[in-house]
Amino acid sequence: MALPSSTYDTATLVNPGSSLTDFTLIVDLSRMSAAWWSAVDTSDGTKGRAAKDSGPTELACDWIDFDDSAETGWLRVKWSGTLASSGTQTLRVYPPQAANASVAASDTYGSDNAYDSNWTVYWPMEAGSGTTETDRTSNGFDGTLVGTPTSPWTSGKVGGALDLTGDSSARMESPVDASLSPGTAAFTVICWGQKPTNGDAYWGVSDGDFSLYTISSGNLRLDGPFSNLETSLASGTSHIAIVRDASGRAIYINGSSVATDAQTGENATSSGIFIAGAISDSGQRSMENGWVDDLQFHLTDRSAAWIEHEYEQTNDQATFWGTWTNVPVAAGISIPVVMHHRRMMGVS
Repeated sequence: MALPSSTYDTATLVNPGSSLTDFTLIVDLSRMSAAWWSAVDTSDGTKGRAAKDSGPTELACDWIDFDDSAETGWLRVKWSGTLASSGTQTLRVYPPQAANASVAASDTYGSDNAYDSNWTVYWPMEAGSGTTETDRTSNGFDGTLVGTPTSPWTSGKVGGALDLTGDSSARMESPVDASLSPGTAAFTVICWGQKPTNGDAYWGVSDGDFSLYTISSGNLRLDGPFSNLETSLASGTSHIAIVRDASGRAIYINGSSVATDAQTGENATSSGIFIAGAISDSGQRSMENGWVDDLQFHLTDRSAAWIEHEYEQTNDQATFWGTWTNVPVAAGISIPVVMHHRRMMGVS
């Protein structure tokens, strides 16, 4: 099979601090070249493709919130195999073409496979005006708004964000499922958060094994079965991650570890992942001017290099990718890619 396209955009990846396996990259499609967008002739983002520049080797894609009219959207693409800490590694992104086949979520290069098996929940917070946030992984843990949020969607760090401002009873929650309760197993939670400007305001992310929330002092607190882990949180927007493994827990702010302890016990049976605009240990309080964006829940202990790289790519796309370069393809020349599942069925 050949991929018909008259053009593609390419950029060089920033190398991680240490090699990463099956790391999922993110691309702000609004930064694609004018020639790339001119070549788009369909509203179906799954008719786009991505590949490693060497080969090229086709990669699994999740076209999030693709809008061909506004020329916006986000692409998550899994860099299969090793993302090396040295050398030149480049990504090709092909514009969606009407002539291409649509790619189902469960296909080899579909959205389900844009995330490794340890991604358990991913809410990019792109629901817009809806009441359900789609879990981009294959697990189907969609987030549902509960309560009466007045204006839950706003602009965030990576596209949209969940803003539960002023609604102390409102929250977003996932279905109850045993796999969302790690027990004593390792897990990682990653999100962008905007600190509420009101010192007596709270927001938080929680399940049965952790509660991560701001407190009245403005600090960030991670609750546990035996003790709390607390760290300062600067005003404005921060990238926040927590990791628990066999050695204990760590809080990362903007890609760097800022607090650790040796706590490894489990809290309680999970009632599902939830985000609320009012969490405290003394009662419900209203949240003001704060939001949560790009929430990820992983059933593994992601490395410091993974967390740092996730921060770098979501914090500053221009620095991470540089300028995307458009490459025209000569007429009559097609781009070879890995054969899709039809070949396995004997269809050429």
